[in-house]
Amino acid sequence: MLETSKDLLFVVLAFCLLWLTIFISWLLYYFISIARDISNLVGQARGVVDRVDGLTKALHGKIETGAASFSLMAQAAKEIVTWVIKEKTKKAPAKRKKKSEE
Repeated sequence: MLETSKDLLFVVLAFCLLWLTIFISWLLYYFISIARDISNLVGQARGVVDRVDGLTKALHGKIETGAASFSLMAQAAKEIVTWVIKEKTKKAPAKRKKKSEE
């Protein structure tokens, strides 16, 4: 079967090539597995970022509408306070006169 050293070399080279092929296949399997896990992780991160973005947009919209209504409420409160102050200043001199008469 093995007549010359060249035949032995070819058998050893074939054996080494077989092991090299097995090693490269194993290495490719793990690289592909790692790439798939990274892809899944990136997909999950995108999902989280999209949810956070949606939340911030919704929050921004609510704050914007709340700020507009708050502005109206603040203006109304300001008008009420000025009206109450004017009414108290009108009544205050009348009360002082009554106290001075007694």
